[in-house]
Amino acid sequence: MLDFVIIGGGITGITLTKQLRLDGYNVLCLEAKKNAGGLCRTENIDGHILDIGGGHFFHTKYKEVFDFVFNYIPESEFNFIPRVSKIRIGENTIDYPLESNLWQLPMDKQILYLISVIRNGEALGMPEPKNYEEWIRWKLGNLICDNYMLPYNTKLWGVKPSEMDIDWLYKIPRVNVTEILKYSLEKKQDKSKFPAHISFYYPKKGGFQRIFDALFQDEKNYVKLDTKVEKIEKEKDGYWLINNEFKTKYVINTTPWNDLFEALGKPKKLENDFAKIKYNRIVVSLYEKEYSHNWHWRYVPDIKRNYHREFYISNFAKSSKANGMYVETNLKRFDGTEEVLDAVNLYNYTTDAAYPIPIIGHSEAIKNILEYYKPFGLFGVGRWGQHEYQNADVSMFNALMFVEEKKWNYQV
Repeated sequence: MLDFVIIGGGITGITLTKQLRLDGYNVLCLEAKKNAGGLCRTENIDGHILDIGGGHFFHTKYKEVFDFVFNYIPESEFNFIPRVSKIRIGENTIDYPLESNLWQLPMDKQILYLISVIRNGEALGMPEPKNYEEWIRWKLGNLICDNYMLPYNTKLWGVKPSEMDIDWLYKIPRVNVTEILKYSLEKKQDKSKFPAHISFYYPKKGGFQRIFDALFQDEKNYVKLDTKVEKIEKEKDGYWLINNEFKTKYVINTTPWNDLFEALGKPKKLENDFAKIKYNRIVVSLYEKEYSHNWHWRYVPDIKRNYHREFYISNFAKSSKANGMYVETNLKRFDGTEEVLDAVNLYNYTTDAAYPIPIIGHSEAIKNILEYYKPFGLFGVGRWGQHEYQNADVSMFNALMFVEEKKWNYQV
């Protein structure tokens, strides 16, 4: 008899397995693939270090996550790297974020963008819209919307921005028109107000999977690989039975909920909610191409190019072979190699699931699913379990808090 069965052996599932075991619980983690790690896996392709889940970098605002990771892999095994990220706007490449670096554009374009930003709907006191396309136009102005945010996100998500919700955009700070004008006049930005991490940790060897491997080392005997969950039933005695084999008091899901719809017996009451839980898939394509700049990655909103981001591997993975780069392309847009790169394609990897898509109604749908199963002892944690656009550090934090706060104990 088990206390917990955890579905999914990625970074969230292994964090849960480790912490629950440390607290003395009898735990089994089920992973559908032949290898654990999920999106945090790394491949070595002819000397190139390739993170097959796309751009993975370690930084967090949570001390608990730093303490957790550095307890299993010393900080000395990381390089600490100031972030260099770029955006390609037309024929110009400028620093991220766009609104803080408009001064790097040619003067005629800079003026047009500044006028557009000043006239953004939020600055003019207009009411907040309810879908992503209108919200971005309201937040950043027409030019940033039309030339960057809309095409980039259309390529990334694979759905129309007008179909996407705005509840995941809380991370975007209010655009301070005064600051943007000041940056343009002074020709510099205040990096202390950077909207995301201005530096990050990356393992000196082994790629991002080095972090996962350090956490996984002591959990191998508690993870059953190559085991897809095909049936989840609640027994009359109150326990869960999985695949007619594993009996457990609690179940924690860390995988996409819509992949479990049939295993859960196609619950009619939640059919509409499950239908709103969607994800995209991306292709990570490795190339060899000479470069001499220090960029880590570049956003590419140009709708004529299939991919949406470029990564320059040896600029952050110091043990990687020189001249390696990879691009991310939504599977819907992928039609083979990118001829515009003028580079040698070495390898392509297609993810099973990349990002939860925040379509309109997704937050209410996942809330209904989680609240429905909670009284029965079935929970969701992490990027997929909570259906939120989380980086690995946030998923680890949520797993740590789930165990620390014993969130399976509550009054119904």
